[in-house]
Amino acid sequence: MRIDLPVKPSLLPYCRKLLAEGADPAELIEVYRGETLCFIPAPLAAFAALTTEEGTDRSIRFRRWREMPRQSGGYGPETATTEGAGHE
Repeated sequence: MRIDLPVKPSLLPYCRKLLAEGADPAELIEVYRGETLCFIPAPLAAFAALTTEEGTDRSIRFRRWREMPRQSGGYGPETATTEGAGHE
């Protein structure tokens, strides 16, 4: 599968989304920016297992991605709606 990166890359979350939608974790992903291959082709699962981290004293680095537990309680649903909120 070829993935073309936009100006502001969101590759790693996109790969997690593909897996959640049932894509084959073993499918090789080729990541391009224009005609330039950006990464060595790797399985979808390998990209989905990563996130990035940037520190004040170092450049961006790949890190293992860990899903954060959802907070329950005080803040309501993740997706807001305008239904019943007086916005006709």
